[in-house]
Formats: sequence, C-alpha cells, structure tokens
Amino acid sequence: MENVASFLHSALPARLFTLHDYAMGVAVWQAAKQAGVPLHLNGRAAYGFISAPGAAGYMGVAAWQGLVQAIAKQTGFSCPHILDCGPSAGYAAMAAGHGQSLIVLQNDSAATKAVTALYAQRGGHVFITRPPSFDLIRAVSVPTHLAAYFSRSYCE
Repeated sequence: MENVASFLHSALPARLFTLHDYAMGVAVWQAAKQAGVPLHLNGRAAYGFISAPGAAGYMGVAAWQGLVQAIAKQTGFSCPHILDCGPSAGYAAMAAGHGQSLIVLQNDSAATKAVTALYAQRGGHVFITRPPSFDLIRAVSVPTHLAAYFSRSYCE
C-alpha cells in the first residue's frame, strides 16, 4: 500500500481541525463566520474535523458521531469529519457499520485491504496517512488562534 498522497482526496475540506470537544467545534464555526469564510469554497467544504489520533478506540464511533452531529445541529453546518482508527481494522470496520464514511487507518495488512474495499464499496474513503490538521490545544486561547488562522496571519 502506497502512502504518497493518501491525504489528497476530494472529500477533504479546505481546512481540517483536530476536534477534541463540542466547545472547540462551535468555536471553529464562530471564528470562520466572524472571518467571513463561506461554508463552501470551490465546491469543497471550507473546513472539517478529524478526531484525535486513535479516538475510535477510546472515544468510540457513536460518541464521535454524536459529537459532530451536536455541532452540526448547533451551527447548522454539517461538515466532513474523519474518525482516526489508529492501526485497528476492527474499529474501522465497526465505524463503517455505523455509517462513518471517512476514517484514518494506519495499518498495512490484509484486514486493512478488506476495510478499504468495504469503504470504497460504500462510497467512503480510508486515509492510510493522517491528513494534516490544525490542532486546537486547550492551553492556548482558542478564539485568538482561530481568528489568526482564518485571517492567514498564523503560520501554517
């Protein structure tokens, strides 16, 4: 399995944020709105979310989907979201059963090939390399850093 450009996919939004909790998700939406960022840019979502590495294992598929659904309900914007399954093909298969269409699965095994085929059959995608994302760390001022990021004054 080749890792070269596995994160280059049409389902990826223009910007991707590592999502840790509900408040951060709403803060991203508010910052984008205040910066005048349209919800879609050139046919792609302006932004989306990726879970923390390996979140399928400690958070679970239902909790992840509940989190992104709650943010979508609050903001009125249902953005693309990727669940990181770490190296677990089992978590990845379970996520497919729950309707998750985008995942990260970092494992090169026969099970990974089967999961990749399953996602392709369902119109989803398996990223074998974690796409780059902007990670909002609690210790920093989230609104300040989001405003800087959207105004392009933040180092990318």
